[in-house]
Amino acid sequence: MHRLIDDLLGLLRFRVGPLEQYQYPRWMPALLLTVLGLVASGGTGELGNNVLGRMLFMLMFTWLETLLFTQFITVWLRLAKWRPDGSLFGLIVLCNSLQFVEPLTSWLPDDAALGADLALSLLTIALMVNSMAVVSGVGRVRVLLGVMLFAPVAMLTLAISLQLASSMGWVTIPQDMLSAVGEVSTPADTAPAGGKGSSDL
Repeated sequence: MHRLIDDLLGLLRFRVGPLEQYQYPRWMPALLLTVLGLVASGGTGELGNNVLGRMLFMLMFTWLETLLFTQFITVWLRLAKWRPDGSLFGLIVLCNSLQFVEPLTSWLPDDAALGADLALSLLTIALMVNSMAVVSGVGRVRVLLGVMLFAPVAMLTLAISLQLASSMGWVTIPQDMLSAVGEVSTPADTAPAGGKGSSDL
């Protein structure tokens, strides 16, 4: 784990090594990602009083989102003629490690907490874009575009994870969040009908 800490400190200074430097034993990023999911569950109090259920939900979502993003960004960079010599999984998990700090923002006043959360999100994106660009040799603008294109996938993943967790009794979705989840998942259901109407015109 000392190696992970050293590499994270390097990323925070925007010092990125070759991709082979981030090829850790599988248990190391897996353990780190699991802990990140558990830590993130501390900020889900609005999802009910089932603490174990909220932990399971965040573990499911954190793992699913990270695996999907790893596959997505790998394909995106390969389209830019990058030939990977290792997995991006460990590096991606490392870039997301700032989630350890996020629960601490709940101690701040509402406005300050929002500002701190935004700053952490922007820093995470900056670390991700810079790291992916350096190890792949692909331009930062293209990497940033790939990260932005993944955002709708992440939102859909969250909506599906929430609905699944709710159906299993892990979480209780608040009414205002329930309507937002419905708006995210509805277009996928209505798209074929809309497409048919367009063709009839």
